[in-house]
Amino acid sequence: MSGDASEHGVPAADRSFIGRIAALLRRPDIGGMAVVVGVKIGMVLLNFTLITLAARLLDPEAFGHYSILYSAAGLLCIVAAAGQEPFVLRMWNEMTAAGNAAKLKGALYFTLLLSLSGTVIVAIGLYFWASALVDGQTAITCVIYMMIVSVLQICMHLVRTEIGVASGDGAGNAIVGSVPVLYLLACLFSGTRPDTAHLFLALAVGAGLALLLQLYLIRGRILHRFPDFNRIRAVADYRLWLPRSVRFWLATSLEATNQYIDVIIIGYLMDPVIAGAYFVTVRLANLFAAAADSVNLFGTRHLPGLYYRGEQRALNKMLDSLAWITLAFSAIGLIGILVGGYFALLLINEPYAAYFPELLVLCLGTAALGTTRPSVIMLLLAGHEGRYLQIMAVCVVVRIAGFFLFVPHFGVMGAVATTAAAFALQSIVLRIADKALTGFDSSMFRLLLRRA
Repeated sequence: MSGDASEHGVPAADRSFIGRIAALLRRPDIGGMAVVVGVKIGMVLLNFTLITLAARLLDPEAFGHYSILYSAAGLLCIVAAAGQEPFVLRMWNEMTAAGNAAKLKGALYFTLLLSLSGTVIVAIGLYFWASALVDGQTAITCVIYMMIVSVLQICMHLVRTEIGVASGDGAGNAIVGSVPVLYLLACLFSGTRPDTAHLFLALAVGAGLALLLQLYLIRGRILHRFPDFNRIRAVADYRLWLPRSVRFWLATSLEATNQYIDVIIIGYLMDPVIAGAYFVTVRLANLFAAAADSVNLFGTRHLPGLYYRGEQRALNKMLDSLAWITLAFSAIGLIGILVGGYFALLLINEPYAAYFPELLVLCLGTAALGTTRPSVIMLLLAGHEGRYLQIMAVCVVVRIAGFFLFVPHFGVMGAVATTAAAFALQSIVLRIADKALTGFDSSMFRLLLRRA
C-alpha cells in the first residue's frame, strides 16, 4: 500500500482535487470573489430573516408603514451623504497612490463636514414627512437610523477598498441586521407584538455599533499608512472637490431614487398594505441581485487600484473575470427564483405568494441591469460622472412616469413591468456609454466579443 495514497486517510485523487481548489482560491480574482460571495450570502440570509420576521409579526398596515419608512430612510441616507461614498473612494485611491497624506487628510475633513451637514438638513425634512405618516416616536427613531446609516455607508466604502469586503460591508451589515433580528426573535419567543418604533431603534443601535467598528478600522489603516498623519497639516482643494461632489451627489441620489422610490410611490398611489406586499417582492428581487452586488463590491475593491496604476492587462483580466462571474450568477439566480421564488414568498407570508408572477418579471429587469455593474464603476473612475448622471436621470424619470401611468390601472404588475423595462433600457445605454467614453466594454457582453 502506498503511504502517500493513504496519508491522513485521504486518497491521493481527493487530495489532488482539494489542492486544485485551494490553488484556484489563492488566485486574487477568484479568492477575493469567493470572500465577496460568502459575505453576500450571509447578508442575503440575514435580510431574508429580517423581512420574514417583520412581515409575520407586524400587522399588515404596520408592515406597510415600516416598508415605506425603511425605503425612505434608504433613499435619504444616500442623499444626505452628499456624494461622499464615491468621492472618498476616489480620493483615497488617488492620494494613497501618490503618497499625498496632506491632501488625503483635507479630503477626509471635507467629507466629514459635507456629509454631516447634509445629514442634518435631510433629517429635518424626513422627520416632518414621517410625522405626518406615523406617530412621533416612530418618526424620531427612523430619523436616527437614517442619520447613522448615512455616515456608516461612507465608512464602509472606505474600509471595503482599503481593508476588504469582509471587514467593510460584511461586518458592517451583519451588525446592523443582527440587532433588529434579535429584537424580533425576542418578541416572537415572548409572545409580544413588536413595535415599529422599537424596530427602527434596533436598526439604529445596530448601525451605531457598526459605525464604531468602521471608524476604528479606518483610524488604524490611516495610521498604518501614514504614522505621522495626526501631525500633518491638511491641504484642501475645495474648488475642485465641491463640483466633483455635486456630480457624485446627483449620481448617487438618482441611483438611490431608482432603488427606493418605487415603494414610496406605491404607498402613495395605493395603500400601505399593498406597499408592504410590493416591498417584499422588491426585496426578494434584490436578494437575487446579490450576485450583481457581489460583482459591484469586488469591482470597487480592485478596479480603482488597477485603473489608477495604469495596469491595463490586469484590468482587462479582472473585467473578464467579473463578466464570467456575472454570467454564472445571473443564470443561477434566475433558475433559483424560478424554482424557489414562490416558496420564498409563501414562507415570508402566505398572501404574498400571489405576487410570484410579478417577482419573475422584476427579476428579469434586475438581471439585465446587473450585467453592466462594472460599466458604472469604469465610467465613474474615468471621470465621466456627468454622462452617467444624464443616463440615470432619464431612466429615473421614465420609471417614475411609468409608475403614475400604469400603477393605477395595473397595480403591482404595472410597477414591476415598468421597472423591468427601465432597467433593460438603462443597461443598454450604460454599455454604449462605457465603450464610447472609456474604451472598455466592461459589461458581461464583452464575452460575446471575445468569442466573435
